[in-house]
Order: sequence, then structure tokens, then C-alpha cells
Amino acid sequence: MSTPDELPGREDAPIVARVADGDAEALRLLYERYGTLVYSFAFKITSDAGLAEEAAQDVFVALWRRAGSYDPRRAKLSTWLLTVTRNRAIELVRQRQRRPEAHADIELEGQAPDPAALVGDADVAQRLAEAMAELPDEQLEVLRLAYFGGLSQSEIASVIGIPLGTVKGRMRLALDRLRSIVDTYDLSPELR
Repeated sequence: MSTPDELPGREDAPIVARVADGDAEALRLLYERYGTLVYSFAFKITSDAGLAEEAAQDVFVALWRRAGSYDPRRAKLSTWLLTVTRNRAIELVRQRQRRPEAHADIELEGQAPDPAALVGDADVAQRLAEAMAELPDEQLEVLRLAYFGGLSQSEIASVIGIPLGTVKGRMRLALDRLRSIVDTYDLSPELR
């Protein structure tokens, strides 16, 4: 059995504990220590400076939010950070691949969207956002990662660190609950 001094990540564990307690200075120290590593790894995956910066920022936001779940007995902090970086960078690349390229310089005559339709769409989007806000956080997180992040259920399980069956259960509960909430917000039938 390892002694406490031989545990991986032992030098970072006290700083991460400070981050978990809301110490922004501790987060800054970890950013100074690992920021370049995280950015470089994200850039290697994305080949895009903007995406790499976004991934690095998201990784440290995740550290800020989930520092309490870090267990130095399981892995070094650098390993944890690089795992989160890999997942986030891949997610950002997939999001970019799914987005169609904007051709702002092309405007077809008579093809302008109907302003009334735009207002209606915005209203439906607002109602849907309100309905989603009523979901429990863990169900909302799974839906966000699946539908807005484009992750598979297996990838979600890996990112969040929960069993695949739990992801499937949360997804089912969220969709069932969302279906019951939708009626309250009077969304159009095509969105149900």
C-alpha cells in the first residue's frame, strides 16, 4: 500500500481542496501550473487556437465547479485535467463539424425569413428553455451533453464519470418529465 507521500497528485491535492472551498487564488495557481499543458493538448486535438482556448477555459471552469469530486488516490491532477481536456476538445470539434458554414455574402432575393415566423420561433425557444429549466440539474446536464454537445450516452458517462445505465436512466426521466412539462408551456405540436 502506498504511503500518503507516494500517492499520485499529492502535491496538487491541497490546492484542489482550496479550489473546492472557493479559493480563486488556488485556481489561479493551478492554471499557472497546468494552463499551458491543457491548452497545448487541446490545440493538438483541435488544430485551432480559438477552440483550444475555449477548451482550456472550459476545463478550468470544470475544475472550479467539480474540484470537490477530484480524488488524488485515483489519478494525478494532470491526468484528470487532460482527460477533461480531451473530452471537451473532441466535443468542440464535433460541434464545429455539425455547424454549416455561414455564407453571409449570399442573399437570395425573396428568401428573407418572415419576421412573424422568427418571433414565433423565438417564443417557442423561450418556452422550451423555461421548461428545461424545471428539470433537475443532473437530468439537464445529460440532455445538454446529448442534444447540444452531440455526445453519445457512452461519452456522457465517461465525461461525467457515472455508469452508462445511470446516463440512460437520467435521459429517460428527463425526456418523460419534459414531455409532461411541454403541455404546461403550450408548445406547438411539432415540437412534442
